[in-house]
Amino acid sequence: MSLRIRQCVECPKCHTCYLIAFSPYRNGSYLVRAGAGAKEYILYCFCERGTVPSPGRWADVKSCGVSKAVHDRGYGTLDEVSIRKASITSWQDSGQLRR
Repeated sequence: MSLRIRQCVECPKCHTCYLIAFSPYRNGSYLVRAGAGAKEYILYCFCERGTVPSPGRWADVKSCGVSKAVHDRGYGTLDEVSIRKASITSWQDSGQLRR
């Protein structure tokens, strides 16, 4: 199975990884940029089927290997997502990531 490399943020409570640019998500969660041009995001995650989202803020966007199913859904569990050691920002800065 081939994996697609995408940017994601991980909820620290439920550890669901959300792909950036897929918000809002089918589970009701959503991700917003913290400010214009900011590399920081606020994730409103409906952990454990809560009725009120719990916000979290991250400066750390991770690069993740995701399957087609996770890509189509826009999020996945740590069992479904492979967190990459190199950050996506460092790949872009070094010119190794091609779009």
